Amino acid sequence: MNNNYDKKIEFAEKRIRELVQSGELKKLSQNEQYRLADFYESKCLRRMDTAKLIYGVSFDTAKQKINNLPNDYNDYGEAVTAAYYAMYYIVHAYLAKRYATKLREDARGVHAITHYLVLYYLVKTKVLASHLYEEYVKTFEAAAEVQKLSKEDFQEKAYRYAEKYDKSRSAREMFTYRTTASAEAYHAEQAIHTAEEFISLIRQVMIK
Repeated sequence: MNNNYDKKIEFAEKRIRELVQSGELKKLSQNEQYRLADFYESKCLRRMDTAKLIYGVSFDTAKQKINNLPNDYNDYGEAVTAAYYAMYYIVHAYLAKRYATKLREDARGVHAITHYLVLYYLVKTKVLASHLYEEYVKTFEAAAEVQKLSKEDFQEKAYRYAEKYDKSRSAREMFTYRTTASAEAYHAEQAIHTAEEFISLIRQVMIK
């Protein structure tokens, strides 16, 4: 783990302690633990299906015709968003199943908090490879650009590095409304691939 990650994890650990102390993160009974884990895992799989469905219809004219959609229909941004939410839900399923812990329903800044959860419970514990974590952050950023996720999530200190992340990389441009349809399709494909890998890994750990 490099020094950069150490600092991010240190900050995440501090925030997790604060969230526990404030009651934002609370312990679950055994019944609640398994019920909630199943609930979030189910939501994860549905969002993953949605991402694939939207992505598939977006370039398949036959499917567009069957569904009475315009021939030029595409909604790659929604595919990216659905892929992100699939990852979001599996993180909370993992938290419930492995740590009997849940985030309070009306907690503010749930996306930023989920970032801390990933860093603390998945990166620090070495469950999640650093490269897959970085891809998770990219997918979040793309989804946030499309959906304009709450400003407080982008203003969290822990996300400041993420805003600069892609500026230092030439391999992939950020998904924005200004990209071409082919670029949007590429980003959607990458988001789905990342989500599938991310979810598969966490589900494997959950059943051990």
